Amino acid sequence: MYEVVLVDDDVIVIEFLKKVIPWHDYGFQVIAHFQDSSDALVYLKEKPYDVLITDIGMPKLNGIELIEQLRKSKLNAYHIILSCHDEFRFAQQALKLGVYDYILKETMEEMDIIALLERLKKTLDQEQSTKNPHIKVTKFLETNHMTLKLKFIDKLMEPNLGQTDWWTEQQEPLGINFSGNYFTLVLCFIDHYQEAVSQYESESWLQLSVNNVLEEVVAKIPVFYLQGSFLMLVPVRSIKSIETQQLVKEIHGQIRTSLNISITSVIGEHHVKQQQLIDNMRLLLRDKQQRFYYQHGSIQTYRPIAYTRDSIFQDYVEISQNLKELLLKGKKDQVTACVSQQFTKMREKKHSPEAVKDWVTKLLFDIKLSLNALKQFDTQSIPLTDYFIQRVETFEHLESVLENIWDQFLDQINSIDLTTRNEDILKAQKYVQTHLCEKISLTEVAAHLHLNASYFSRMYKKETGEGFVEFVTRVKMEKAIELLDHSNKSVEQIAYELGFESKSYFLKTFKRFYGLSPKAYKYKDRTSGLT
Repeated sequence: MYEVVLVDDDVIVIEFLKKVIPWHDYGFQVIAHFQDSSDALVYLKEKPYDVLITDIGMPKLNGIELIEQLRKSKLNAYHIILSCHDEFRFAQQALKLGVYDYILKETMEEMDIIALLERLKKTLDQEQSTKNPHIKVTKFLETNHMTLKLKFIDKLMEPNLGQTDWWTEQQEPLGINFSGNYFTLVLCFIDHYQEAVSQYESESWLQLSVNNVLEEVVAKIPVFYLQGSFLMLVPVRSIKSIETQQLVKEIHGQIRTSLNISITSVIGEHHVKQQQLIDNMRLLLRDKQQRFYYQHGSIQTYRPIAYTRDSIFQDYVEISQNLKELLLKGKKDQVTACVSQQFTKMREKKHSPEAVKDWVTKLLFDIKLSLNALKQFDTQSIPLTDYFIQRVETFEHLESVLENIWDQFLDQINSIDLTTRNEDILKAQKYVQTHLCEKISLTEVAAHLHLNASYFSRMYKKETGEGFVEFVTRVKMEKAIELLDHSNKSVEQIAYELGFESKSYFLKTFKRFYGLSPKAYKYKDRTSGLT
């Protein structure tokens, strides 16, 4: 029921409104009525209400003045004026105050009031439907001490925190007894987090939904909500350590069933309190990147991972060239198998998540660069920014993302095959990309296309704006830079792998193209860059 207050110095009007209008039938109830506007002001400033219906002409404080004093503190209330005045200046004053309606007493009838209430209820219902979610989220944030908990975590993760008892002062504000209770720590990650946030429209709504499920399973336990994850402090007094795994499994099932999302959980050390609890919280949160190696929906026991220091780029050049050739040939299954094989090796060697993401970012950038050499290849339609890859959560997620990217690459290549004005241009470019290790001549490629060499040369220049020989040189020089950056091969080996007849001819070509020798490039200050 929406709450109504009536103010009029005429008792007959008050009685008419109270007794004749069926307020309850239309979702309203009169909670107070006043003949003295000063008394009404005192009451209205202290009490919440939804609707004020007031006379305009009253002693001490008229209706306009009453609304004006209430307007700043009662932003969500609706005001309706009853008046004996039909002069425009009174109506104008009321409109400036944002009143909902202005009713003349001499023409006021029961049906007019009822029609007004029906309109007003629709407005209030619509407003309430948008307000309620916000109120729920706000209440959730306040009840769970979200701001205090975030500040607590920020302090907890300070690098120079050391062994202090600062956390003892936080127990009462947070409502958590770090000293007296033993806890088991469980860090839970929301799988496909960005998609989950989109599904629930906001991070706060997602957290509220998760919290509702947790309260159903384990009643109230301390939970710290972070971006993409939440840390539970499971009290040992009510749940034995041997039962923690079963509890987490139940939480997984309930979240999957109720919210249609999955979580991955890491169980920390059992039966800890005081400083040991704080240290374990720091440890779990600092090692969040280990989640990269966990399967979605799994429950893990925390064990630190020692990441290898071996270079992840050891066989990079051969792998990237192989993938480029497979993509150009449209062999997606082989592309997926090749990448999967590399990921298996990375998992076994335990390369850091940052190294894996850097490897993938460079791979996609180099493939994109090579395919960009193809006529009409649209690199802008494929989002391969570093930010895009860095948002990937796990190996499993990364493989899924790459599947989509390979599809986009192949769709682009296939569309070129279908739409290019001269298929021979595309065939020539593909031939070069897949025969970089050989000596490539214009005559050889023209013969491969069953074309006259002079005609092919003119056609290529006209269609692309670049001579065919210049195109071959550019692609080979870009490959040379890649080999210098990501392999330990000598200049002689690089020259041989790129199909040059001699080291001296390779050196001359490289210097003409870049303005410095391969050796100077290899050992120059990398911040200066090539011009």
